[in-house]
Amino acid sequence: MYHEISLRVTGFIASLLLTITAYFIILHPEFFNFDIKTAIIIIFTLSLIQSLVQLIFFIDVWKEEGPLWNLGIFISTVSIIFIIVFFSIWIMDHLNYNMQ
Repeated sequence: MYHEISLRVTGFIASLLLTITAYFIILHPEFFNFDIKTAIIIIFTLSLIQSLVQLIFFIDVWKEEGPLWNLGIFISTVSIIFIIVFFSIWIMDHLNYNMQ
């Protein structure tokens, strides 16, 4: 019981730190000496780390007994979302190219 609570608190603190860091980078990029491209890359990286923190500490897809159905469904969902986002960006980029 104590181990599970300590994991949740650790996840909460990590999520809070990542969110506050992203907020201050966007609010004051000149304080950190970042140009806009570097700030965007750092925010994207922080969002990926935030996703991993949420998966590891809160979603618990790895704690089920027997076949890992939830993990398989989760991986399928992430794959479909990635395909939709990637090809939507690809189509919009090529539409922009064809409109010129």
